Amino acid sequence: MGLDIPCHWSVPAPVRRLLVVAAQRGNHGRQELLISRHVDLSDDVIERSDIPANGEIRLWDQQQKGLHVRVWPSGRKSFCVRWRSGQKTLLHTIGIYRSPWNTATARIKAAEFLASNGTLPGRTIASKTHEDLTVDSLIEKYLIEGPLMKMGKRASSWKIDAMNLNRHVRPLVGHLPVIGLKKSDVAGMLRDVIGGKTAVDVRTGWRGLARVRGGRGSAERTLTTLKAMLNWAITQELLSANPAKDLSVPKAQAKERFLSDTETARLFTILKTGEGNGGINKWHASLIRLLLLTGARKSELMAMRWEEVDLTRSRILVPADRTKSGRHNGARRIPLSGAAKAILDTLNPIAAGFVFPSAKSPDKHMTGIQKTWKRVCQEAQLGNMRLHDLRHSFASFAIANGENIVVIADVLGHASTRMTERYLHLRDDHLNALSERTGQRILAGALD
Repeated sequence: MGLDIPCHWSVPAPVRRLLVVAAQRGNHGRQELLISRHVDLSDDVIERSDIPANGEIRLWDQQQKGLHVRVWPSGRKSFCVRWRSGQKTLLHTIGIYRSPWNTATARIKAAEFLASNGTLPGRTIASKTHEDLTVDSLIEKYLIEGPLMKMGKRASSWKIDAMNLNRHVRPLVGHLPVIGLKKSDVAGMLRDVIGGKTAVDVRTGWRGLARVRGGRGSAERTLTTLKAMLNWAITQELLSANPAKDLSVPKAQAKERFLSDTETARLFTILKTGEGNGGINKWHASLIRLLLLTGARKSELMAMRWEEVDLTRSRILVPADRTKSGRHNGARRIPLSGAAKAILDTLNPIAAGFVFPSAKSPDKHMTGIQKTWKRVCQEAQLGNMRLHDLRHSFASFAIANGENIVVIADVLGHASTRMTERYLHLRDDHLNALSERTGQRILAGALD
């Protein structure tokens, strides 16, 4: 349980830090600062609410007793109602803001719930029986208890799981009882996600906006997350069988995009020109170059610290908890070519902290580069190429150069060569060369 700090308190910074520490100690080391504000709740107030860096913010409605909105660091905002059962104070989740609840409908639902709470189970999520546990409640339980049991799973992966469950599963099947969840319910949910029924714009901060659009890719990721959660429920004896076990989503068409030699030349020219005239941020330009020259993932370089860079050994050593395959491969070694080292040399390698610091907060790493990348793509005539396609391009150039696929997999940080083999189709150079040699051999025999 976090610390509930009323908004009318004027809490000095040193005292607030002590309160945070107290919350950490009382919650097994997890920081959960809870800030409460009593407001005239409206959709506009919810849209403009701050997003906490940690813990949560609760916006209490002054019109409907017990109704409030819980705002999480992920940007999720949920309508809840507080009620009493005997000596216990309990929370009941109504649903996610805009999926499909708004302030008016949440007030009606809260009033109905409070009027009939004598007939509803007065139990917390942890004590609910199998019969009354809903998918909504299971999601809450999974996201709280799951990380404690799956300690090898990265925090960033849990954040993605939470987004999949909260933005797609909750709005469609969250109200259903877990024990009664059928295969047809999950199949219907997947059809709705593919069809864009869960599409919504979610504010992630004062200026941040996440555009949830659904589609096959979202449905596939959501199904994977749902299966994992239901399997976990089976291990907790909350469920006897996984209704999503045999379901699958037809694969979305793969986005096959990589740079050609000509495009690469244009890209480097645009970066050099833009950096020279001040049109492109120096760190943005350097990050784009390094992504192509190393084949690293954006998250691996963007959050890179100088202590992870070893120019003497020509490598970056990414901790296991910061790389996708760290659970299987441990710390990831990203080799640095001479060109990559030269770029890092220009970024003050004797400094401490992040290699790519945030312009607003040097103690944080850079997060926004999409606008720069979009402008670069337009000027370099690269179309709708993604930043992640620079990683594909590195792999395609390595394959075209005749490099061993096992070594390429190691450089890319893949857990196995199966992941790397999908890049084989990106370049047809070796196939064309084989066809040319074979054709010449055939013609040579015919002419003889």
